[in-house]
This record gives sequence, C-alpha cells and structure tokens, in this order.
Amino acid sequence: MKLVFVTTAILFSALGVAKAESDPLIPDVIEWGASAAEIEKALDGKCANGFVNRPIDPPFLPDVKTHQVQIDCDGYDFMGAPRWTEFVIGDDRLQMVWVMVEAEDKDKIVQALEETYGEPSHTSEMFIAFTEHRAAWREEPPEVLFYAEELDAAMQSWLSSPQ
Repeated sequence: MKLVFVTTAILFSALGVAKAESDPLIPDVIEWGASAAEIEKALDGKCANGFVNRPIDPPFLPDVKTHQVQIDCDGYDFMGAPRWTEFVIGDDRLQMVWVMVEAEDKDKIVQALEETYGEPSHTSEMFIAFTEHRAAWREEPPEVLFYAEELDAAMQSWLSSPQ
C-alpha cells in the first residue's frame, strides 16, 4: 500500500479553491471558492451557538446563475470576541464574508486593518476599504467585509459609489 500526502494548498488549487492568504485578520476558515458543504465542515465547532445554512432569494451577489446561500455562524471568534459571521456563497462558491461587530470596536478594528493592509484605498461615510486586500470596514451596520477576487470589479464599483 502506497500512502500519498497532498498539501492543503495543492488540494485546494486542484479543486479550484483559493485559500485566503496568510493574514492575521481574515477568518482562518475562509477558502474562497469552497462549497457550502466545505464551509460547514470548516465551521464545525467554531460557532459557539451553532450555524444555519439559508437560501438568499433573490441573490445579491453579481453573476449568480443558479442560487445563493448564506451560512450564518453565531459566535465565531474574531478579534477576541464571539461574532455573528455571514459566509455568502453564490453558485456553491464562497465569495463574501461579513463579520458583525460593535460600533465601539471601530477604532481598534480600523487600526488593525491599517496596520495589516496599510493606507485605505477608499474612505467614505459608509466604508473604509482596502481593495488590494479585499477587506473593508462598514459603518452601518458596523461590520468587517472580506471578499473573493472574483468580486473585485463589483466591489470596486460599490465601494467607490456615493452611498
């Protein structure tokens, strides 16, 4: 019997799934392009109060051809606190993650974003964005956004438009 070891990076590459780059802020369960089933498996034991997979109809992600679902994780640890975290999956590919935070967390989180990613690419009444790193702070409701490369054009347009 011959054993074959495959690194996670090679396996995900072969499956067309992109591992989120090594980043101290981005949730470690993010695998851009992962299926809903793969995200559910990765979340096992990481949502203090469980998670639920629900359909989003109509879809809001661009270019969704068949369906969009969202996995809502209650109690995911982000920056030292349990947070409501939404994993948005279009056509069975993880494309976007929203982490709900408190307004009073803004200074700490924006400082962490700037220390990690540098100067913001966009600043408006609604967002402080770091498009090169596919991350943003949203003012209302207060949340942190991470998104996949396939959303670059759509997010650039959204983050640049007056809110």
